[in-house]
Amino acid sequence: MKTPLLLLLIICFKSHVFSQNKTDSLYSNAITEFYGKAYQHLYTQEDSAYYYFNKINSMAIKHGDFESLISSISASNKTAGHFYNLERMKTNLERLDSIVLKNDSELKKTENYLIYINSIWLDKGLYYFRLNDYDKSRKAFQAIITSIETLDSRKLNIYLIDLLTSAYSFIAKMYVNDGKYNLAKDYYTKNIHFLESNKADDIVKINRTYSLLAEVLKNQKQLDSSNSYFKKSLKYNLVNNGSSSSIVTEANHLLENYLNQSQIDSANYYLNIIKKNLPDKHPRWNVYYEAKAKIHIATGAYEMAEEELQIALDLIKQKWKNQPHNDVAEAYNNIGLLHAKFKNPTKALENYNLALQQFSEINNSSTINQTVVLKILKNKALALNSLKLYSENLITIDQALETLDQLKPTFKSNTDKLFLMEEAFPVFESGLEAVYNLYQETKQDSLLDKAFYYSEKSKSVLLLEAILSTKATKFANIPKDIIEKEQLLKSKINHLEKQINHTKNQALEDRLFDVKNNYRELITTIENRYKTYYDLKYNSKVINIKELQTLLDTKDALLSYFYGNHHIYTITITKKSKHITRCKLNNDLENNIVSLYKLLNNPKSNLEELNSKSFYLYTKLVAPNIDNLSHKNLIIVTDGLLNYIPFSSFSTNGRAKYVIENHAISYVNSATLFKQLSEKEGINNKVLAFAPSFDASINANLMPLPNNQTEAEDILNYFSGKTLTNTQATLQNFNTESEHYGLLHFATHAILNDETPEYSYLAFQPNNTNSNLLYVSDLYNLNLNTNLVTLSACESGIGNLKRGEGFLSLARGFYFGGASSISSTLWKINDGSTLKIMDAFYKNLSEGNSKSLALQQAQVSFLNENSQNALVHPYYWSGFIISGNTSAIATTNNWLWYVAIGVVLLLIIGLLVKKNQKSS
Repeated sequence: MKTPLLLLLIICFKSHVFSQNKTDSLYSNAITEFYGKAYQHLYTQEDSAYYYFNKINSMAIKHGDFESLISSISASNKTAGHFYNLERMKTNLERLDSIVLKNDSELKKTENYLIYINSIWLDKGLYYFRLNDYDKSRKAFQAIITSIETLDSRKLNIYLIDLLTSAYSFIAKMYVNDGKYNLAKDYYTKNIHFLESNKADDIVKINRTYSLLAEVLKNQKQLDSSNSYFKKSLKYNLVNNGSSSSIVTEANHLLENYLNQSQIDSANYYLNIIKKNLPDKHPRWNVYYEAKAKIHIATGAYEMAEEELQIALDLIKQKWKNQPHNDVAEAYNNIGLLHAKFKNPTKALENYNLALQQFSEINNSSTINQTVVLKILKNKALALNSLKLYSENLITIDQALETLDQLKPTFKSNTDKLFLMEEAFPVFESGLEAVYNLYQETKQDSLLDKAFYYSEKSKSVLLLEAILSTKATKFANIPKDIIEKEQLLKSKINHLEKQINHTKNQALEDRLFDVKNNYRELITTIENRYKTYYDLKYNSKVINIKELQTLLDTKDALLSYFYGNHHIYTITITKKSKHITRCKLNNDLENNIVSLYKLLNNPKSNLEELNSKSFYLYTKLVAPNIDNLSHKNLIIVTDGLLNYIPFSSFSTNGRAKYVIENHAISYVNSATLFKQLSEKEGINNKVLAFAPSFDASINANLMPLPNNQTEAEDILNYFSGKTLTNTQATLQNFNTESEHYGLLHFATHAILNDETPEYSYLAFQPNNTNSNLLYVSDLYNLNLNTNLVTLSACESGIGNLKRGEGFLSLARGFYFGGASSISSTLWKINDGSTLKIMDAFYKNLSEGNSKSLALQQAQVSFLNENSQNALVHPYYWSGFIISGNTSAIATTNNWLWYVAIGVVLLLIIGLLVKKNQKSS
């Protein structure tokens, strides 16, 4: 990509300079000479290139030659990009924006206007891409697409085509990184069609795009289509003497695809292609032996697979001259995984230890190394549990969690989110398995503290995952330059670590040391000045049981669930007790949870079947933890599929007797967050309620809510404040007024999307510009002091149950934005029952009850009133939940009562005093 886009600028420059020759040949000749010298150093000597570009810039400014100035600064951006000098890129882009703004009308008259402008957009896209700020990067690349895509084909030239296809490719790449493979596929396909129609001779780029599209299809498990595109690209490379690395990579992808399709003969065919296209002493011969091992594993040839992996290991050691390296560690890890697959944990453990030894002699602080270390420690933990070496495993788990804490600030994309799911969560489950088994043997009290620590650490990772899911880029009270500097330094560290991992270089290591020092100084500044943001992104501390017990009331019992792949663990904590239980997770239990959710969502489902299933889950997951407790308030830390089930709906006898009748229930994402929210107070007790109106003919996804205005207005019977309905219930009014109210009520659609949580939103009054949606990423930029946020019409945006990511992301956003509790629904509930339960909830709140007790009383009252009709079905009442800090709210409307009571008491005291005086 470098050369065409640079030539584009040079040609623009030369054509412009040629026209200048007629008036000032001395100036034009000097600039041409400097440009030639700058070009010689463009990708080899950074400082020399800048020296000559600065010469051009100075002369261009003197002559008022803004075209040459734009060409020069844009060309120097190619140098800055090549050397990963993001600060220089940023300065250049700011300068270019200023020049374009000042000379816009004149610039539009030039023949190269589109090339200049879109080259600047390209550099902006690249800059933000490297900062992992995909939102801004996508906007920049989309500007190129908008500018060029609609042009008449006769106005297209090869340079505009290159700019457009680069924009397509980068947008596709960002969607790949976000895990949005369908969108990535669309852009790669679009790119292929555009190239084939407008630049069919650029076979190299077309085939490279085939290969990229094939990888996307492979990730989607569309293996036949993936094979088709890989074959096209591979055929081109084989016929046209493409690089060995490209041929090996594509043949290896095809081999893996055919193994996944159980086509061993086809896999062997591509294995031979790999072998034929690796010259002697090529550094990637290990790929051949690793591929051969994959085929042996597929056919169950354990010992033969081990032999091939051993050869691959020896080759990798030779490549790195028998020096420690993470490639060597990965090779040992692969051998360990082979042994684990064939039920030989002892040999697996031996190889995992050899893998970890690689990091005892090299710098283990780089993100690349830490990532490998965490993967190996996860595998080692599994092997130790298989061997029942539980005590040794606790040491391994603690090492893994320390590594995870060091990695936490580096996580930034969907790729990192997948890494968390695949590598981090099994660590927590292995730790809980080891602790649980040791506790059964020893009953050692400290092991319960360790189990709670592991469970809380898992919750902190879930919350981090929620932040990654929202793709939030703006945060309240944090200056933009701090966020951008943080992104810039993280990107530079990542880039330098990759370079050092490939080639040892003292100058690079010195530079990395300096950049990391700058990064540490920035994090210290963030910790001291922006504590909420620091806690969100960097703080790895979690609450312990003793701290939690000081926060709990004598009536409180906190049940913290960990939903693993093999078991569900529950740690129950009260003011004076703690214990752990475990329930085996099998298909029956999981199917029961999914089935119960579907029954709860459907008001016409069979009530007997629903109560039977909920009673089954109650006996498995709740009763063992509370049977011996008299505590009335249950605080639930849910996990996994349990996020979808309201514990209030659990039958305690297999019939219409429910948990809610004996317990007030609240939820929280983690005990650590519970502590943070307990310290928050609302700005006041005034309510701001929103009740927009919706027209199904305009948007079928947002149906009318017939009673939402009544619901919102009724709240003012109990709290002072304001209701905004219809055209007043706008997003703009929310943004301007919300920070002045301690209670926010949204009688509107809240769409929770677990598949892509960043698309979760609150809907305000629809308008012509479609700017009525408050997305979850926007919540992080709020500045609230809100005691309670109520979402009375939440609904899931997908049918597949996952881990409750949609609500988790929404809740985390509101909590960061300044809310201390959230009242919401787990599904779209009947509008009429919502009106009644919300009215009772706010009435109970106004009487000084805690939020969880207020909701319990509202639900029990609804149950009692409807015990003889269809509304007794849990669909109508159990979906309402309260999360976070559930302490009571004193209503501002009741102050007259308090004054009156106070006056009466004073009068009584006065009369008593008078009476005593007379008596004496």
